[in-house]
Amino acid sequence: MISFLQPLALLALAAAALPTLLHLLGRRLPPVVVFPAVRYLTATEREHSSRLRLRNLLLLVLRTLALALLVLAAARPVAQLSGGGSHPPTAVALIVDNSLSSRAVVDGALTLSVLRAAGRSVLLRLAPEDRLWIVLADGVPRRLTRLEAQAVLDSLRPTPLRLDLTAAVRAAAAAIAADPLPLTEVVLLSDLQASALSPQEPLDMRVLALEPPRAPLNRWIDSAWSQPRVWSPAGAVVAALGGAGDGHATTVRLAVGANDVSRAVAGAGEQVVLSGNVAARGWATAVVQLERDEFRADDQRFVALNVVPPAKTMATEGAGRFVADALAVLEQGGRVSPGDAVVLSDELGPTTTIVFPPSDPVLVGALNRSLADRGISWRFGQLLEGEWAITGAVGAAGVAAVFRRHRLLGDSRAIALAGGDAWLVREGNVVLVGSRMEVGWTDLPVSAPFVPFIDFLVNQVAARESWVLSATPAEVVELPAGTTALSRAGESFAASTGRMAAPLVPGVYFLTAAGGDTIGALELNYDVRESRLAAADVGLLRARLASDVQIMAARDLARELFSAARRVNLVGLCLVLALACVVLEFAVASSRGAGRALR
Repeated sequence: MISFLQPLALLALAAAALPTLLHLLGRRLPPVVVFPAVRYLTATEREHSSRLRLRNLLLLVLRTLALALLVLAAARPVAQLSGGGSHPPTAVALIVDNSLSSRAVVDGALTLSVLRAAGRSVLLRLAPEDRLWIVLADGVPRRLTRLEAQAVLDSLRPTPLRLDLTAAVRAAAAAIAADPLPLTEVVLLSDLQASALSPQEPLDMRVLALEPPRAPLNRWIDSAWSQPRVWSPAGAVVAALGGAGDGHATTVRLAVGANDVSRAVAGAGEQVVLSGNVAARGWATAVVQLERDEFRADDQRFVALNVVPPAKTMATEGAGRFVADALAVLEQGGRVSPGDAVVLSDELGPTTTIVFPPSDPVLVGALNRSLADRGISWRFGQLLEGEWAITGAVGAAGVAAVFRRHRLLGDSRAIALAGGDAWLVREGNVVLVGSRMEVGWTDLPVSAPFVPFIDFLVNQVAARESWVLSATPAEVVELPAGTTALSRAGESFAASTGRMAAPLVPGVYFLTAAGGDTIGALELNYDVRESRLAAADVGLLRARLASDVQIMAARDLARELFSAARRVNLVGLCLVLALACVVLEFAVASSRGAGRALR
């Protein structure tokens, strides 16, 4: 049996008709005029006409055959030879995708159960002389015996990891390429998610892929976040839903601890705001949940909540009337309460202070001396005029502009920038802002983000800088300075350095310092790309994985395994035959009587 690795190239067979087409177009019969002087040539012409027609037909056949053979060579034909069940010793790489998406249930069966059964069929075809490599969701090739691989398959469970299929195939190919056995096979058992294929040049090799189960209809939570980041004590969680968009809405529920605090109804592609009020103070874990479907792993998402009492806040006359008005609005909304725990001023106070530059430049020197006496390394520098956008982790980023500012001088991390320079910084219990909150300095006081910006300064930056990080299982995260451990539901993970691999179990992990204080939280959720269950077609697989990817049912896959050893590549034969046709055509065309053109 003959098959083609690049069957689309056969479309070029239409070019083989060009010699015949040119021959037909070139057949022009001129008028016949018989001269007495040439009548004696008529008999000779009749004698040679049969031989000329045969020669022209031979040239036509040779040219057509040469073109057809070149096209067939481009299609990469292979011939399957008959043979028994035995095969030469082969290095086999078996990729079993037990990533998160293998938890999907299709027709009552777990996807991973289908993959495990296909893997057992592959193991049964192995001979004692074969060498086996197995690659799981961690992407690491392992050299195993058949019995060891059987034990791995029997105990295999879905993991929260995401498997990059492109990287897995490349790792498997590299492992078997280093094996001394000359023959290799790569078998891919996966749901073949299109979202699991990273863009890479395909390898020049064959990959046998199991036909994936039907992708179930799935809805998931794309993202969820607290709004505002600090509740006092009310707030909301915004959730964005993803999915197939089948037109049916689903119930979205927000739970804090064991209590449901809010419900809403939304459909795929929509956002929903879940408002709530939490009596307890401090850090809490919120869970956004959907109705269960055939892929339950992505039906919930964890969000860290920081619930604190309204900050006791006051503003001095030096902060300006816009700041005082904003605090009045926040007090009416329950976001702040009267007191002096946080002071907004143009001079340094004894408690936590948000300092704006003085309106009189002469007072800047005295303010800088006060900062030095407090042990603060930051200083107010040169007064600049221009127009700059605010960038950084503030609500005014990209919205408001700054026209006058003092350059803030220091070497630690800035919270917000203006013109590439520090504009908002925090050190100890002092917050410095590079501009006054007045028209002429910035357009913030007359813009919508102004009140949320003051809320951000008071309840997040000044009250206590809290860190909320987001990660996926096993992802390496950068921890804030001073973090000594991560804790969740009685579990604790030491964090001796600033970098560590995130745990595998999703949830909210709280970041604690040496004294036991909670300084932030890590929101650990599944990689949302695992929720996109749609399988890739064979064209995308060949563009990202290997030039020869064959998708087949489990029975056909086991039968096709090791068939490459009984395949004969016919590309070389086609090229040799095409060359022979060209040489023969040249010889015929150059023979006696070549002056008579093919027509």
